[in-house]
Amino acid sequence: MSSARCVAQTKEIYDHLLEVPVSRDQLNHYRNVAEDARSELAATLVKFECAQSELRDLRSKLLSKEAFCQELKAEMENYKENNARKSSLLTSLRDRVQELEEESAALTASKIRTEITAHTAIKENQELKKKVAELDESFQKCLKENEENKSQVSKNCRQHEEFLAQLGDCLDPDKKNEKASYEDLILKLRELCEENAFVKGQIVTLEETINVHEMEAKASRETIMRLVSEVNRAQEKAASCTKEKGKLNQMVSQLEARISELVEQLGKESGFHQKALQRAQKAENKLEVLQGQLTHLEGELVSGDVLRDNLNFEKQKYLKFLDQLSEKMKLDQMAAELGFDMRLDVVLARTEQLVRLESNAVIENKTLAYNLQRKLRTQKERLESKELHMSLLRQKIAQLEGEKQVRSALAVERDEASLTLRKLQKKVERLQKELSVCREANTELKAKLADTSELKIKTLEQTKAIEDLNKSRDKLEKMKEKAEKKLTSVKSELDTTEREAQEDKERAKNMIEVVTSEMKTLKKSLEEVERREKQLVDFREVISKMLGLNMTSLALPDYEIIRCLERLIHSHQHYFVTCACLQDVPPRGERHTQSHLKLLH
Repeated sequence: MSSARCVAQTKEIYDHLLEVPVSRDQLNHYRNVAEDARSELAATLVKFECAQSELRDLRSKLLSKEAFCQELKAEMENYKENNARKSSLLTSLRDRVQELEEESAALTASKIRTEITAHTAIKENQELKKKVAELDESFQKCLKENEENKSQVSKNCRQHEEFLAQLGDCLDPDKKNEKASYEDLILKLRELCEENAFVKGQIVTLEETINVHEMEAKASRETIMRLVSEVNRAQEKAASCTKEKGKLNQMVSQLEARISELVEQLGKESGFHQKALQRAQKAENKLEVLQGQLTHLEGELVSGDVLRDNLNFEKQKYLKFLDQLSEKMKLDQMAAELGFDMRLDVVLARTEQLVRLESNAVIENKTLAYNLQRKLRTQKERLESKELHMSLLRQKIAQLEGEKQVRSALAVERDEASLTLRKLQKKVERLQKELSVCREANTELKAKLADTSELKIKTLEQTKAIEDLNKSRDKLEKMKEKAEKKLTSVKSELDTTEREAQEDKERAKNMIEVVTSEMKTLKKSLEEVERREKQLVDFREVISKMLGLNMTSLALPDYEIIRCLERLIHSHQHYFVTCACLQDVPPRGERHTQSHLKLLH
């Protein structure tokens, strides 16, 4: 229809032109124009027919594609429904997996806590055993010292008896087998005075040993109190362990009830449980690393003394550095006037002055640089804006020139075939719009096909994930059995540790009782030694008073008392000899003997 209209319009225009009177030149010009228009018309008619055939093909393709699209839409809806169902299943399974992960984390944490408590209890038992061994050693040392003291006391008693016997022998050699009285023993002072110095030395040693024993007794008391406190702590920890054990038993029963409900879905979470076990292994490795760091830190603590020496050396270096600083800053006179204590303050004040001056200079330089940068930026922006303006003006000039040329070239052609071209352009635009619509529909169909392929891939992945989760469920069941076995082993280990702690506590109590009883016996023996020592001191004072020696002097030596006793015994023996001689002499020599006796006295 459109081609017939075009032909009719061209005929009308041709008839109208024939009616107008025209010259030959005009006719030739019109003929040329008509031939050109006819050739263009034929070409446009051919193009139009080709476009119509293409349109028909595209419409048939569109119909087939629409049917295929509807099928794809139905499949898409089915896939979407299946995807929604599987996504809901996945979300529910993920929630359950998270819950099981939390429960497994709680189980691992409780297991780690029980292991830590067991390790601490074992370490405390080992420390208690070490302390008990140390107490045994100290107790054996005390026993040895007590035996030595007893042997020394027995030796002193024997020496005292021998001394008394020797005194009796010296004074009365005739009465060797007879027992001397206490008054006679006071006179028999020679051997007592000789032994007094020896006994004094032993007394000093005994005092030292007594002081050492007292210090050791105090230390043993403190260690006993510490042991008692540590035993109480061990009891508290054992009670806390039992409480935690009961809590763990309750948790295990609850978890078993839950596990019986979730046995069907445990397989889906084995992978996560394996990851948790890997994390636990990593945590154990980190613990080992931290223990190594602890040992390293202990070594560093041991090397603290070396660091102190280094610090002293660095202090000397620091003082030298201060002297050099004061010399370079020309502060020697100021430091000497203010004192060496104010040297740091003077140096700090000088450095603050220098820093202020440098900061002021830096700030001025920064302000100048900032102002220059701002000026440069503004000038660059102006240049760029000018260049853009120039480029835009050039583009506008080129466009205007091109438009002028195009307008001048097309002005004639527009006048010749404006009507035909407008109609053909409209038809071509319609065809192009239809083509663009068809292309868009093709692209949409391709996108839908890609979505369907992606959905198929997702469904395959979901089926694979479901199979993997089923496999992991079996693995989780096996891991559950292993965890139950480990829990039973941990329970048995806790029971054994509790029994060992109770046995160690009873042993420590028995050892404390034995130590206290032996300490009491040691105190009694020390009191006896002190009493004997007091008796000896009183005996020495009585002898010194009887001899007329000055006891107010701080250090009265024993050899002086012995000399006085020897003189007294010698004079006493000489007196008895003279008395026996005087009994035989006649009465004339009585005056002479009395004067001699006076001299002797």
